[in-house]
Amino acid sequence: MSSEHLAIIAVIVAAASELIGMNKNLRSNSVVQLVLSGLKSAFPKKTK
Repeated sequence: MSSEHLAIIAVIVAAASELIGMNKNLRSNSVVQLVLSGLKSAFPKKTK
C-alpha cells in the first residue's frame, strides 16, 4: 500500500470514530470498542 492509501484509510477510520462517538444509541464510543463487542457477541465463551 502506498502512503496515500494509508492516509485515506486513516481519515475514514477517524471519521467513523467521530460518527460513532456522536451516536447516542451506541454504548461504545470508538471503532475498536465496536469491533470488539461485535466479536464477543459473534464468538461467545463456551462454558461447561
